[in-house]
Amino acid sequence: MLNTNAIVERIEEMISNHQLSAAAFASKIGVQRSAISHILSGRNKPSLEFLMKVYETFDEVTLEWLILGRPTPTPQKSKSDLFNPFEMDKPRNLLEEYPTAEKIENQKKSSIPFEESASPREIIYLYGDGSFERFTPKK
Repeated sequence: MLNTNAIVERIEEMISNHQLSAAAFASKIGVQRSAISHILSGRNKPSLEFLMKVYETFDEVTLEWLILGRPTPTPQKSKSDLFNPFEMDKPRNLLEEYPTAEKIENQKKSSIPFEESASPREIIYLYGDGSFERFTPKK
């Protein structure tokens, strides 16, 4: 069960740390002043929608801290780096994120020194029974 009193204390802590009035905090997160007043007085419990507005407004806030009071793990990814499947205003071409055969070939050529005229030094055939044969080309 969630401890809503502790959540309210963390909201009060945020208001104090940012040196905001309750009305300024409400305006900043985009809720009615009465909503903040009712939450701070204990009349209403903070809704998920309210908590999400706090989370989205303040970069340093994690949901884990806001809801459960757990410290923020470090290093923290910025919220813009996290994948949001509901973020439809930024279309992504997933095919561009995966390497093509051409990109892989170019990477191989650039990372492994290879001479076009190089010939194999040794060829080894491995058989299922554990035996093998070695062939060394004549130079």
